[in-house]
Amino acid sequence: DTLGLHVGRLFPLADSLQLTPDTLRAISVRYRSPLERLVHLADSLGMPVDSVGPFLLRERFNALSGSANASTFRYNSGYSLAQATSSWTNGADWNYSNRALLIHNSTQITMDRYIAGQYTSLRQVRSSVTEAGWRLTPQVSFGGRANLDRFDSSDPTSINNEAEIKNELQLSLRTRQHRGPGLTSELNLFGGVLDLSNTRQIKRGFSGELNGRLRATRGGWLTHEADGQLTGNLARTQVPHTVFESNTHDQSVNLHGTLGVLPSGPMSFNFNYTLRDSRIQAPADSGRIQVVTSQNNSLEGAMRLRQGNDRTVSFTGRLGGTRQLQNAGQVGVIQASESTRHDRSFLTDGRYVFGAWSLDGHFSLNGAISEYPHRDASGGYGESLFVRTVDATLNRPIGDHLIARANGTVTLSSYRYYRIGNYKTLPVNNDQYRQSYRVEGIYTPGQKFNTGVALEVIRSLAINIPAASTAGNNENHTYRAEWHWTYRLLPMLTATQRNQMTADYVFYDFSPDNNRLTLGYTIATSLNAVLTPRLSLDLNHNSRIQPSGAYSLQPDGGEAFGRADESRNYSLGARVVYTPTPGLALTVEPSYLSIRRESAVGTSFLPQRTSNTLNFAGGASLNVPLGMHAHLTGDIRRVFRDDRSATYSAGQPVPSPLSETDFWTGGLQLTWDM
Repeated sequence: DTLGLHVGRLFPLADSLQLTPDTLRAISVRYRSPLERLVHLADSLGMPVDSVGPFLLRERFNALSGSANASTFRYNSGYSLAQATSSWTNGADWNYSNRALLIHNSTQITMDRYIAGQYTSLRQVRSSVTEAGWRLTPQVSFGGRANLDRFDSSDPTSINNEAEIKNELQLSLRTRQHRGPGLTSELNLFGGVLDLSNTRQIKRGFSGELNGRLRATRGGWLTHEADGQLTGNLARTQVPHTVFESNTHDQSVNLHGTLGVLPSGPMSFNFNYTLRDSRIQAPADSGRIQVVTSQNNSLEGAMRLRQGNDRTVSFTGRLGGTRQLQNAGQVGVIQASESTRHDRSFLTDGRYVFGAWSLDGHFSLNGAISEYPHRDASGGYGESLFVRTVDATLNRPIGDHLIARANGTVTLSSYRYYRIGNYKTLPVNNDQYRQSYRVEGIYTPGQKFNTGVALEVIRSLAINIPAASTAGNNENHTYRAEWHWTYRLLPMLTATQRNQMTADYVFYDFSPDNNRLTLGYTIATSLNAVLTPRLSLDLNHNSRIQPSGAYSLQPDGGEAFGRADESRNYSLGARVVYTPTPGLALTVEPSYLSIRRESAVGTSFLPQRTSNTLNFAGGASLNVPLGMHAHLTGDIRRVFRDDRSATYSAGQPVPSPLSETDFWTGGLQLTWDM
C-alpha cells in the first residue's frame, strides 16, 4: 500500500498469536512496522505483540537504554479536515545522549476547531515531557523529569469555558537487575510535587510512582512475566472561589502477570492474573470532597492438550470481579452510586481431524451476579445471569472439488432479578433461547470459478417468566438461503455475486394479532478489474426488496399473510484507483443510492417515501519522501453529496428541499528527522 507495509502471512500469524487479523494489521499500521519485525521483537522482549509499541515508546526515556553518543530530533506536523471539524497537530521529539547522560523531550500540541451553525468552538491540548538521567552504573540511573500539561476549551454556547494547568516535577531512579540466567527485573521510582488547577479544583501536594517488571524463564518449560505500577499523591485540595479545602490522597494499583508452563509441550498450562484498584478524591458539585473507588480483578487458567495441529482440546476457567463506588460528597450520605459484578466462566474448545472429516467444537458456561443497590432512595436490585452455549462445525471434502460444511449452535440465557431494599421497578425475569444450524456446500472446479450454496435456519424465543408480562413473549423463525459464485472472466477481470432470500416469522403466543412476516431478496454483484499494473476498477451493485406484513383471520378460520408495506433499495458504486508512483494513489469513488417504500392503503399500494442520494468523492493518498530527512504522508479528498427525498400524502408527493454538501476532508502529516 502507500505506507510501504506488507501484510504477508497475516492469517497464520494472527492464528498463532490468538489475535484477529484486523487487530494485527492495525498494530502494524499504527507503528509503521512490518509484521515479521513486530513478531521478532515480541519474541525477543518476551511480551505480547500488542505491547511492543508502547514498550519501545516508553524506553525512549530510560537512561539505561541510551546509546553512547547520539543526538536525534524529529518534528511532525499534521492537519486533518472534515465537514465541520479541523485539527492541527504539532509535535517534537528530541533525544540527546553522551556517555552516561541522557536528555529526552517530547512535546505535543493539538488545536481543534468545531463548527456548529454560526458558532465555532476551539480546543487546545498541550503537553511536554522532559526527562534527564545520569547512568551511575550499567544498572542504575538517577535524574529528574517534568510533566507539563495544558488544556483550554472555548465554546460560545457555554457559560463557563474550561481550562486546566498541570505541573508535575519529579526525581527519578531507574534500576535493572540480572539475578541469574533467565531472571531479569526492572524497578523505577519517581517522586516530586504536583500542581493541578482547573475549574473544579486546585490541588497542590506531593506525587509518586513506583513501577517494575519481572521476567523469569526456566529452560523451555516455564515462563513468568509480571508488571506492576503503584501511583499516588498527597495534596491539599481546594474548590475554586469557595472556602472548602481538604487534605486528599489518590492512589492506584495495577498488577498484571502471565505464567506459562510447558508452552511448547503436548500439555501446556497458562495462567493470567490482573489486579486493578484505584481511589480518587475530587470535589463534587456540592463543593465537598467525594471519593470514587474502582476495582477490577481477574484470574484465568487454561490447559491445552495437543496432538499435532489437527487434534487439540483446551479447557479455560475464569473468575473475575469489578466494583464501582462513588460517594455523594455530602454530609450524612455514604454513597451516591455503587455497582458490583462477580463473574465466573468455564469453556472448552476442541478440534479433531479423522480421515477427511474435521470437527471443531465449543462449549461454555458463563455466570455473573451484578448488584446495583442505590438506583434510587428506596434501594436497588441485583441481576443473576447464566449463559450456556454449545456449537460445532463439521467439514468434509467430497472429491477434489467439493467441500461440505455443517454448523450448529444452541444458546440459552437466563436473567433473574432480586430486590435490594424497597426498590419498586424490578426488571422482569426472562429467558432468551436461540438455536441455529447452517448447511453449506462449496464447489471449486478450477482456479477460475467457484460457487457455493447455503441454508441457515434460526429459531429464537423470548420468554418473560411472570404471568403479567407474558404478552411480550415471542418466537422468531428465520430461514435464509444463499447462493454465491466467483468467476474470473479474464486474467485481470473477476465477477462475484451473492444472492440471498430470507423469511423472518415472528409469533406472539398471547397476542396473535401482532404476528408478522418479513421477507427479503438481496442480490449483490461486484466486478473487480486490474486494467494495468497501476490502474484498478471496482464496480458494486446491490439491490434489496423487503416486503412485510401481518396475518389476518379468514372466514374459514385460517390465517393468510397480507402485505402491509414494501421497501426497495438499490445502490451502484464504483472505485477507481490510479497509482502513478509507489508513494501516490489517486482515487475516485462515485455512488448512487435509491430508496423506495410503499404501504397498503385499502386494497391498493401507494408510495410512502422516496429518497435519492448521489455521492462523489475523489482524492489522493500520499507517502512521499521530501529530501533525505522528511516524509509527507496522509490523504486528502473532496466529498460531494446530493440528497433529495419526498413523502407522499394521499398518493401525492411532498418533496423536501434539495440537500447538498460539498467539503474537503482528510489529513496530512509531515515528519522531519535530523
